[in-house]
Amino acid sequence: MNEIEDLQLMWEPSRYKANNAPNGCPTSSGGKVVYNVTVWGSGIDALDQIYDVKGNLIVNIPIEYRRINSIPEPSLTIGLLALGIGCVSSVRLGKQKHKSKYKEKTFV
Repeated sequence: MNEIEDLQLMWEPSRYKANNAPNGCPTSSGGKVVYNVTVWGSGIDALDQIYDVKGNLIVNIPIEYRRINSIPEPSLTIGLLALGIGCVSSVRLGKQKHKSKYKEKTFV
């Protein structure tokens, strides 16, 4: 079995780069997979290339990972405000039901 070549990241100005060309990693069919990776501050770019036993490129897979801004969590203040509004609404609704109950009754 062939030895798998390590992929080592090397620092370049403002980024890390790595590849395992020209040897790549051997496949079970006698071909190879060559990896190219660039790590930036805001993401990762990767290119996986699969070659057949004759050295012909058969698959070219670009992959991009990008940092996204996190979704802010609602603050405790907003949560308490929403809870308070919900409680006031339910109390008012309860009073309205209570009043309508008395309006329906007729006194003789």
